[in-house]
Amino acid sequence: MKSILTLGILAALATTSAAAENVQISGFGQVVAGTVVDGDRFPATGYDSDLSFREESLFAVQVRGDLNDQWSATAQIVARGAEDFDPEFAWAYLGWNGGNGWSAKLGRQRLPLYRYSDFLEVGFAFPWLRVPNAVYNLDFANYDGASLGYAFATGEWFTNIQTVAGSLNDDVVFGSGVTAATELENILGVAADTTYADWLTLRASYFRGEATLDIPALNPLFTGLRANGFGNVASRLDFDGDKASFWGLGAEVNHGNLVLIGEVIGVEAEDTFLSDRNEYYVTGGYRFGNVLPTLTYGRRDNDAKRDIIALLPNVAPLAPLRAGVTQTVLSEAIDDEYLSFGLRWDFRANMALKADYTRFTTNTPASADADSLAVGVVFTF
Repeated sequence: MKSILTLGILAALATTSAAAENVQISGFGQVVAGTVVDGDRFPATGYDSDLSFREESLFAVQVRGDLNDQWSATAQIVARGAEDFDPEFAWAYLGWNGGNGWSAKLGRQRLPLYRYSDFLEVGFAFPWLRVPNAVYNLDFANYDGASLGYAFATGEWFTNIQTVAGSLNDDVVFGSGVTAATELENILGVAADTTYADWLTLRASYFRGEATLDIPALNPLFTGLRANGFGNVASRLDFDGDKASFWGLGAEVNHGNLVLIGEVIGVEAEDTFLSDRNEYYVTGGYRFGNVLPTLTYGRRDNDAKRDIIALLPNVAPLAPLRAGVTQTVLSEAIDDEYLSFGLRWDFRANMALKADYTRFTTNTPASADADSLAVGVVFTF
């Protein structure tokens, strides 16, 4: 029913666009086939030893209608193969163009955490087959709220600053595989991009919010801790309106045939078991006509908050509780490396063939090394 309703909306919008010049429809997508060539399962993509055309394939349509000379309405509908191609509204917002560089959005939109947040699923917009998982690994992308932007030029520099405020409700999957219904309230942040002479781009972002997570699998542990007088330990583990922050720095060079890209990010959540994260990637590439080979190295080295374990005495009556605390805390210890060789061939103005071979090595508990190979066609229309 959800798919039929969404497709019906698309059909109605398409009919409207044929009759109204102030409605524009565009889209993008990709068809990707991938598999694990060494190992059992590749993280983030869902690939195993069987060849799959579903995990990274997607189709999307974006509809924009001008309401008047200042206001517009935009909706983006995405159908992902990993979700059985069920269409969903990724974006749905009102846009305002105030002139003199000022703009605003109200509604569901992309949270601009990363360099490529605005193009997160538009495979044609970046050089890799997929954005580097060493950094792009948070399990949410959109928020509901407002954003205010200001763009200006100074000499050969062009700068865009965006401030955001809002909230999000989504499901987050942690390293242990536990899924939690997540609320981020009172999100406030700013992201700034500045470009010099069309070949150098620098970026910085910072966001704060209050995180509340409902993790049913951990509720018995929290109950046991509080019943035995260790509510302080339960509070250090639980997400209940706890302050969380994100910062990111990025740079990109597109000078002649040379391509250099890098990002580093940090994530912190106070009084929770989430590890303090510091993650990065660097990419180098060189164009040969319409062909761009790239090499990318990514690193995640996030220490678990072992001090929480030390808050619980190591005595026999508390052994089950201590074991539960230990397992929960250590599930956030992450020690992963990614080394990827990518190839992009722009064989049409709006189509590109991409290939990626990634070697994933890990010392993370309950994780295993794996190599993956994926090939796909990305396109816009």
